[in-house]
Amino acid sequence: MKCSVERLIEGLIAVELAQERKALEEKAALARKAGYVVTVSRGFGSLGKRIAEALADRLGVRCCDRSILEGVAQRADVDIKLVERLDENLEHVSTLPWRAFFKGKSFPKERYLHHLVKVILNIAEKGGVIVGRGAHLILGPDRAFRVRIIGSLEACAQRVAERDQLDIESARERVTIVNRQRADYLKQLYGEGIDDCGDYDIVINTDRFDEEQTVALILHSMAQAGYDLPAAVVCPTT
Repeated sequence: MKCSVERLIEGLIAVELAQERKALEEKAALARKAGYVVTVSRGFGSLGKRIAEALADRLGVRCCDRSILEGVAQRADVDIKLVERLDENLEHVSTLPWRAFFKGKSFPKERYLHHLVKVILNIAEKGGVIVGRGAHLILGPDRAFRVRIIGSLEACAQRVAERDQLDIESARERVTIVNRQRADYLKQLYGEGIDDCGDYDIVINTDRFDEEQTVALILHSMAQAGYDLPAAVVCPTT
């Protein structure tokens, strides 16, 4: 049988764990109630998606990436695979896939934007971290905290090479192509450049900051900008 000391220690640990779980649940509930909305624009290989997911976890809201495509596909009544092929690449807006996407309607780009805006606004009503798709331009500074994550070509290419098992030259080419496609997407759909710092509340270079540090910088900046963030969200205890 366990002695009284061992039972006492186990009891104390159980109470502490229960308190930690309750604190985390309360933190998530407060964040959900607040309905925080953050947009994350990211360079390819800059860790933007991982940072968005970690940020959403800290805020207790959804990270919306693929769900945006699913929403557009549902509203347009088309296959999600077609939306994925067209996602963030409007280079061939006059080709057959785009005409098929909107079943021969006159202004495919405008129709796509119409569905996209509706999906983004719906997400913003409930709160979430929204990845890409020009959400920062749709929502603006009054509806979202707008983040841009960047990195140098070399740093991003190195990450992509390690992740996708590519040689460094192929990774550089891949980073350059994807970043150009994303820039073209914003230019063709919104008429705006992707690197205009005035469109963001904060721009962070992940050459200097890792994932955890970047999330901390974003949360601190949100608090400084007037967002009512619980202290436990901005500075979690270790």
